[in-house]
Amino acid sequence: MKKKKVSCFFCQTRLLAMLCLCWFNLTSGQDIYTIDVSQTKKEILRDHLDLGGKSVTGESIEVNSFYIERNGKPYFPVMGEFHYSRFPNQYWDEEIKKMKAGGINVIASYVFWILHERQEGVFNWQGDLNLRKFVELCHKNDMEVIIRIGPFAHGEMRNGGLPDWLYGRPFEIRSNDPAYLAYVKRLYDQIANQLKELYFKDGGPIIGIQLENEYQHSAAPWSLYYPGSDKEWSAARFDREIIQGGVGVNEMGNDYAAYGQKHMQLLKEMAKSAGMDVPIYTATGWGFASIVEKGSIPVSGGYAYPTWVASDIPSTLYLYKDLHKNPDYSPVSYNPELYPSMAAELGTGMCNTYTKRPRVPAESFLPMMVRTLGSGTNGLGYYMYHGGNNPSDGPLYYSEGFGYTNKSYDYQAPIGEYGIAGRGFYYLKLVNYFLQHYGDLLAPLPTVLPETNSRIAPDNTTTLRYAVRSNGNTGFLFMHNFQDHVKTGDLNNLQIKIHTGKGEITIPETGSFNLKTGTSVTLPFHLELDGLLIKYATVQPFCSFMNANDTYHVFWSVEGLSPEIVFNNPLSVKTDGIAVLHKNGNMVVTGEEGKLFECIVDQTEQKIHFLVIPMEKALQAYLTGSPGNQHLVISEAIVLEEKDIISLIKAGKEEWKIEVYPKVKSVEAVDAKLTLLKSEKDYMTSWNISVSALVPAVTFTRTDDRHTVLDAKDLNLKNLNDVYIRFDYLGDRAMCFLNGELQTDNFCIGEPWLIGLKRFESQLQENDMYFYFIPMKKKAPYLSYFDKEILPDFSAIRDFLEIKEPEVIPEYKVKIKIMK
Repeated sequence: MKKKKVSCFFCQTRLLAMLCLCWFNLTSGQDIYTIDVSQTKKEILRDHLDLGGKSVTGESIEVNSFYIERNGKPYFPVMGEFHYSRFPNQYWDEEIKKMKAGGINVIASYVFWILHERQEGVFNWQGDLNLRKFVELCHKNDMEVIIRIGPFAHGEMRNGGLPDWLYGRPFEIRSNDPAYLAYVKRLYDQIANQLKELYFKDGGPIIGIQLENEYQHSAAPWSLYYPGSDKEWSAARFDREIIQGGVGVNEMGNDYAAYGQKHMQLLKEMAKSAGMDVPIYTATGWGFASIVEKGSIPVSGGYAYPTWVASDIPSTLYLYKDLHKNPDYSPVSYNPELYPSMAAELGTGMCNTYTKRPRVPAESFLPMMVRTLGSGTNGLGYYMYHGGNNPSDGPLYYSEGFGYTNKSYDYQAPIGEYGIAGRGFYYLKLVNYFLQHYGDLLAPLPTVLPETNSRIAPDNTTTLRYAVRSNGNTGFLFMHNFQDHVKTGDLNNLQIKIHTGKGEITIPETGSFNLKTGTSVTLPFHLELDGLLIKYATVQPFCSFMNANDTYHVFWSVEGLSPEIVFNNPLSVKTDGIAVLHKNGNMVVTGEEGKLFECIVDQTEQKIHFLVIPMEKALQAYLTGSPGNQHLVISEAIVLEEKDIISLIKAGKEEWKIEVYPKVKSVEAVDAKLTLLKSEKDYMTSWNISVSALVPAVTFTRTDDRHTVLDAKDLNLKNLNDVYIRFDYLGDRAMCFLNGELQTDNFCIGEPWLIGLKRFESQLQENDMYFYFIPMKKKAPYLSYFDKEILPDFSAIRDFLEIKEPEVIPEYKVKIKIMK
């Protein structure tokens, strides 16, 4: 009886505790989310795909059913699209360095057939079409390459990249007709000849080839058509019922699927026969497009702000799912569990048409990537990462016939048409660096979705959007608070419990966190780094490196989450005054929100440093140096690197601050003044960099309400990296002319228009540059895309044009060297 009373007492006590907890949750308004990952398992298939290869250097690349392996270890490619033919070749090197600084490790680029063979049988591989030079520069900068060889490309290029002279030939294009394939063979032979000895197998940078693009899914209109007639599509006639103008869902299926697979297999065989032998072949996988069955990785995409659907429809691209089982834009033509989930076209921008002008906010980039990673992708690819400018032959323009700008291919990309880095560049750097340094830990981990996930629709902004990738014990928690075309609010007083095979993880263990609107986070749990087990952290991994035999891990914090790192065991640590608590056998290191702090774990053979910086500093942080002697450089300027020289590029400011971690003795500079500053922390070194202010010799003449003339005959860029002209205007569109030709154009979306002058310097010595602005009409078809607060009051007017005084922005470039 006594034993029974004791048992009853325990039951009553437990019930009372549960009631108290429920009362606390109700009265405090705390939302507790629970997810169980303890039973997570993932079967990974190997040796079933006709992919992979070895290099003469001894390196290997293999592809299993879940991720890519490099030398037997998980490998996470971070791919950025940059079209060499849309940018002046004399500046390729600097732009490739910018992409590398942004955390990209693979550059993808189209070979646009129409540009290389404008006249039948005459190929051009010179100047801005010098594919070999571009790939060699990628190799010089330790960037790997995926070449998208067509023959069809799309890419908002005239005819989708097919030559004009191919129109009307007596065969079906994009088919297995031998007459068509003979032309494709000639193209492939030409491409292969340009790329000799640059493949991975040769020790070169080309690791992949994309075959065709959106085959049996999409097409472009032929540019030869007559006003009033129906447009003809650049696809075989038997595919025209299922092809679309953009990325979308095909629920009709494909009666010619077997034919399509045969076509893709033929293209692969032709590419290999020509000499394009690589470990990775890719093909469009979305919307029932055809792939090389078990011989290519079907790549996915995601466009939340497209021009091919209505402007105000929220997408599902910010909802977590298991992409390895259910890819975006399903149904698909293949079994997705046989291949890694790899995104090649995540829309970090959009090319607007005249009638449809979505503005893609830079703040949307990071949440999409966090969602895509949490959903199980094992490769990120950005389209576009670097914008450009369409080539032209006088008045013949190579823009695709959907109503795009004739010249500009800025794409609202992270790096724009003239090489200017926008806000999106900095946001994406946060996830790119994480993947470069910790992607090998993430890649093998499958996605686990919480029970609440199935109840979330795009317009549900009150339920936490999250997912976990875990092997049952270790893992990463992914959360975001963003939805395209829907306003979100802060989610407050949150706590997450993760049930693992090693026990329950509560984040945070005490109190709660807030997820501010627009915020994205990736938090580790049961993560082993250099022999140390992190139970969990409310700060996000950024990068890791070594310096003077010590190991460094850099994390970043975000507003709303009190920064803490919880180590699984008591450790010998040194801190810079932050709180260290020992609790339940764990060591909790807690910093102040919005402040940087460091803790050092003293191991027997080396010291392991953990630096936590606020998001604002992480956006400006770059890893520099060679392995074993690396530093984190924090600067407003973009930080580029070549060997031991660092270039700092900054537009519009003559002085700025740099911080170097860990601290160094000195920094040498050329053509700049360095002033040592008192650092925020004694383990960092800070300098102020200043250059002589230069006023570019340009003048503007406003000839009337629509025309502005630029005189830059005395412009000298000797001590400048570039000069940008910034027009803040509200109207319909704007165009820039020089030497009688259209140089670039702009559809107004309520954002400033920037033009770089560097590439025009020699022409400007002899010619004025003309800018022509056209008013916005009262009934213009695109007005719904504008924020209402910036639209004019049309009640008493029929059109509107406002052009503010143009701004001249000099861009400086300073070279420094960090002394050991």
